[in-house]
Amino acid sequence: MLIISLTIIASLFYILATSHVLSRLFHQQGPSQKLTIILSTVAILAHMLLLVNSVFRADGQDLSIVNVSLLTCWVIVVSVTTVSLKFPATLLLPVVYGFAALLTIASLFIPHHILLQSIDVDIGLVTHISLSLLAYCVLIIATLYGVQFYFIDKRLKRKDLAIVHSHLPPLMVVERQLYHLLTLGTVLLTMALLSGFVFLDGMFATEFIHKTVLSLVAWAIFATVTIGHLKQGWRGKPVVLAIMAAAFVLTLAYFGSRFVQEVVLNKF
Repeated sequence: MLIISLTIIASLFYILATSHVLSRLFHQQGPSQKLTIILSTVAILAHMLLLVNSVFRADGQDLSIVNVSLLTCWVIVVSVTTVSLKFPATLLLPVVYGFAALLTIASLFIPHHILLQSIDVDIGLVTHISLSLLAYCVLIIATLYGVQFYFIDKRLKRKDLAIVHSHLPPLMVVERQLYHLLTLGTVLLTMALLSGFVFLDGMFATEFIHKTVLSLVAWAIFATVTIGHLKQGWRGKPVVLAIMAAAFVLTLAYFGSRFVQEVVLNKF
């Protein structure tokens, strides 16, 4: 009952925060930062309590894909909300809050096995997991910045006056933040993969090879785009599409197989 209540509170306030930002998306003064922070903070705290009660149980830790997804989503929400305090993120907030609302609600209905296990404190494993989570979150946020860049650029090319007088951030600012995040995320992903090869056995074992290969493919795309931007000045729509493709592949690597095993196959 507690988990259901926390889920309802988190999703409700995420929806309220999303609605508020969207309602003033193209307003010259933009959404009220104070109201946005109040609504999102309540949602974030409820989301955190939901995670604590879902993951930590008396007989172990529930590390199912649903809870891992909720944790990843929470880190992204906190990161984007924190960034929005200093830099305009008007387009990112409704996307992040809206997705968080959908995920928290869906967590009540997605069938999944309760994977109770005791966490064995292994420095190598903890390092790999931490770097992987950080890399994924940073690269997903970079992808969201890419989508924001594409949206603003497209509206500007159409000479849409509404976007010129809106509260949306300048295109060059978005682009600069995009490539900063992309570079940081690529470095973290490189370190995550290296830590996996150094500390973990069986990276190419049958049960893990799909994850390793997909992660390497995503890394290759991210690294190519990052180096291309730094050395050759690559930018624009092709780069954004490449980043989106790499983010999709990385998502498949992190969550694809577990989703099939814990959700799809569990139905049959």
